[in-house]
Amino acid sequence: MTMSKKAFDTCPCGQPRRFDECCAPIHEDPRRAKTPEALMRARYSAFACDAYDALIATWEPTTCPTRDSLATHEACWLKLIIHDSTQQGATGTVTFSADFIDANGFQRLTETSRFRFATHADQWFYVDGDAQWRRLDIGRNAACPCGSGLKAKRCCARG
Repeated sequence: MTMSKKAFDTCPCGQPRRFDECCAPIHEDPRRAKTPEALMRARYSAFACDAYDALIATWEPTTCPTRDSLATHEACWLKLIIHDSTQQGATGTVTFSADFIDANGFQRLTETSRFRFATHADQWFYVDGDAQWRRLDIGRNAACPCGSGLKAKRCCARG
């Protein structure tokens, strides 16, 4: 599943800017991400847009999965929340939660991601992270986790 048309009005990363002014430039040139948090937001947007080349270009080569393995998880990414972001020299961490819906229903990924700045490439790379996955028990009449203000049955749980 890919991102819906409404998500292009604002960037999927949650910033109040259009995608083409926010994360798309980082997808085109990862060196534009000046902080680990900026790269994390762009990577989330890349997952939401199925922009696998942008993900691979920002993944530490020693921990990067294959393009095919990235494309196997069918998810519609709904919302990103950044809880904490740190940077000390050439390393950084970002703790976030990302809600999505897949064949198993509404889910939440909470992760503390590790980043490294590579001077030879002049860019930040995602190295790895400590992730926790959990299913969200969202009833059809509950508010949709995407933050639209609609009931789930009228929003992301349609279909």
